[in-house]
Amino acid sequence: MDGMGNQLLSLVCAFLYSLLTNRTMLISRQSHIDQFLCNPFPSSSWVLPADFPEMELRRGSTRVHAYLQKTLDAVNEKYGGSNTIPPSDLSSFIDAAPKRLYAFIICCDERRDHQFFCPTAQKLFSGVNWFFYHSHEYTLPGFYFIPEFRDKLNDWFPHHDGFMHTSRYLLNPHNFLWAEITQFYKQHMDGVPKQIGIQARSWRGDYQPSISQQISRCAVEQNLLPKAIAEAKLNVTEALEKGSIQSGENRHIDVSVLVASLRGEYRDNLAMEYATHPNVDNLSVSVVSASNELRQKTGDPEHDEKAIADIWLLSFMHDLVTTPFSTFGSTASGMAGIVPLLFINYGDDKLNEPACGRTNAGGPCFIVYPKNQPCDLDPPRASIFDPDQKVPEVKMCAFNPGLGIVTA
Repeated sequence: MDGMGNQLLSLVCAFLYSLLTNRTMLISRQSHIDQFLCNPFPSSSWVLPADFPEMELRRGSTRVHAYLQKTLDAVNEKYGGSNTIPPSDLSSFIDAAPKRLYAFIICCDERRDHQFFCPTAQKLFSGVNWFFYHSHEYTLPGFYFIPEFRDKLNDWFPHHDGFMHTSRYLLNPHNFLWAEITQFYKQHMDGVPKQIGIQARSWRGDYQPSISQQISRCAVEQNLLPKAIAEAKLNVTEALEKGSIQSGENRHIDVSVLVASLRGEYRDNLAMEYATHPNVDNLSVSVVSASNELRQKTGDPEHDEKAIADIWLLSFMHDLVTTPFSTFGSTASGMAGIVPLLFINYGDDKLNEPACGRTNAGGPCFIVYPKNQPCDLDPPRASIFDPDQKVPEVKMCAFNPGLGIVTA
């Protein structure tokens, strides 16, 4: 669902869920993600066949919350008000599970399917043949709330970098798109000793000068870029002569900055700042963008190709600054294995506060996460009341909403 960042991170989570539960992951033909990504499984397809009755089966599936409520009622009736299934009887409840189940985990639903993250619920789901998983959320942090999943994840990814390893395996672009990505990288960044990625999401769709100011402040405060000397100003012609603006492929570059944004003004303003002003370290700074689409056009193949290219290019950078709430930037940082900087008070550049700060999670955040979520079929300790205190691997994201996996 939603933009390319949401689609990619939810695909990664679905794949990890399939591994955790010994399932085979297949992708709905409605997604069209196979237009952009290579099939990771040789001699097979990860897309449902054209004649598969997906919509019919999905419409006839039971929602997770409805199934668990029905099971709770049956357990209470059978065991005289107790909500606990005796271990000896668990297999009979598993056998009685619906053969088709539908989890709908998105921001704006009633969110009752958050019982998906309860231990006994997952045991019961093992009896389900077809599990329809519909999401735009980064649900991987929630998998750590299930003891069996947590043990596997810590065994597979002892540094808590499951998103990085899985995304690099799973999200490989088709050759035509990979050629565009590598060509842009070779032209603008290859061999540059310092490579910085800045992702500025234009939420309102318009250009906001305060965000340009915040980008510049953040880069200087965090020593990503040298401070420009405001008093000494060059005109554009002088800047070209001094090589401050890129004027040839062979010009030496000390720092290359990739600005990923729908609005090209954020790139242009930063480029002009270093083109028309010397800087304290006398470094040559190149500022580039691979695309500027003005507005999000998810579903347009050319637009989606550019989005995937931008995410991959950002993931090559040595350090990243990303926008809070944006899954586009957090997907890139997760693929990079970088704990990024995030803008603070984004769009409201408060000069008496830091422009950005280092967060605590090296990947996306589960934005609308289970909170005060009872696990009715489990002992009270299994309920997800304060997810920040549930397991040490999962904490609230710093400077970003939601739950993240703290990199070990």
